[in-house]
Amino acid sequence: MKRRQKRNMMLLGLILAVHLIYILAGLGLREAGIQLNLRWLFWNLGLAVMPAVLAAPAYLLTSWRRHWGPISLALALGWLLFLPNACYMVTDLIHLEGSQLIGGNGVYLQSLSGWVRLIYIVGGIFLALVDGLFSTSLIHQSVKWRKNKLFNFCWMSGISLLCGYGVYIGRFLRLNTWDVLQPKTLMTTLLTNINKFTILFSFMLAAFYFAAYFIFDKLMRSEPHA
Repeated sequence: MKRRQKRNMMLLGLILAVHLIYILAGLGLREAGIQLNLRWLFWNLGLAVMPAVLAAPAYLLTSWRRHWGPISLALALGWLLFLPNACYMVTDLIHLEGSQLIGGNGVYLQSLSGWVRLIYIVGGIFLALVDGLFSTSLIHQSVKWRKNKLFNFCWMSGISLLCGYGVYIGRFLRLNTWDVLQPKTLMTTLLTNINKFTILFSFMLAAFYFAAYFIFDKLMRSEPHA
């Protein structure tokens, strides 16, 4: 178990280090004249890394104590609330509008700044997705029923649906994680904004996250266990 904990914490450290490099690279690109709206990008990435920041101590506490306590449960609840932020950045591709990558005749333009923006934004989306998948893996490893295939399917289906619906809430209703502090207003807004698109969009993103985690989980399980 200690070997697994060490490996997970090393992965967390690596992920955080890559985030720092990503931020420094963005600042450097902006100084070089590349037009990047770093404010929204760094803000969304900061929200995306929160699930990993909350899941890590919850994972360590449950590993040390061999059971869930009030603190680890509170951290897991925080992880659950922030998790959709990691999947949310998938929709940030809309910010590529105006990058001038395609001409009026459908030919790809040789705009270096536009292609740099594309690669940088996609890199941020990838980091955010890794944040969510890794944090989900940490919580998953802390659940003692994880060896039950039926439980795993139901658990991941529920988590994925939360992510899909959370992305819809953030992108289209423009609500944030902290809006849970106003439950009455939140529930009224949610209940009055359920339609066919809500359901289909949520299931689409849920299927995406479910598939992504299935692959990620296979990669994590392929590593040697202690």
